[in-house]
Amino acid sequence: MPARPAAFRTPAVPTLPPDLVATDLATLALTDEARLEALDLSGQLPADTVARSATIEDCRVRGSLAGAHLHDVHLHDCELDGADLANLDLRGGALGRLTLRNCRLTGAQLIESSIRDVTFVDCRLDFAVLALSRLDRVTLRGCELREASLEQTQMRDVRFERCDLSRAMFGQAQLLRVELDGCRLDGLRSIADLRGAAMPWPDVVAGAGAFAAALGITVLEDDEPA
Repeated sequence: MPARPAAFRTPAVPTLPPDLVATDLATLALTDEARLEALDLSGQLPADTVARSATIEDCRVRGSLAGAHLHDVHLHDCELDGADLANLDLRGGALGRLTLRNCRLTGAQLIESSIRDVTFVDCRLDFAVLALSRLDRVTLRGCELREASLEQTQMRDVRFERCDLSRAMFGQAQLLRVELDGCRLDGLRSIADLRGAAMPWPDVVAGAGAFAAALGITVLEDDEPA
């Protein structure tokens, strides 16, 4: 068996200021190049919000950004706890030093984004699109990524732990020091696109049927002639 990749690097975590100002997202006029700093954000941002190159930094986000279009956003050093980010469009964004817990990113668009030093815990990313993005030092733990698109992504030091990757798409992805541990791979589209990933041996055995199907191998029943 191949050796475990060396020098796997884990994500850095954000350190928030001690005194965050409580702010209702509904009261914000988020416009191009707006800057939000040291805020505790709750409530709901209007779903039709459109802003380019906004900066959200040193914040805790507990409210909803669902449906907003925040292209080229700079989202750094933030904690997102229970936030609703469904169908949020962050195309071309720069995301760094983030921790997301119990967040909903169903259908979120993170196309052509830079995602660095980010930890997702118990988040929903089903139907999310991360195509053409770069992921560096990213951990996803207990997350749902059913039918997510990670096509043509560049992944380095990425770990999927106990994630549901059913019918996810990894077409033409480039993987370096990528680990999958205890993940569900049912119906993964083109499992050969995981070339270069590392998995525990029990997971390899458990996924033997999927690997055989990807290689076009017919599995004989015990009573069938060889």
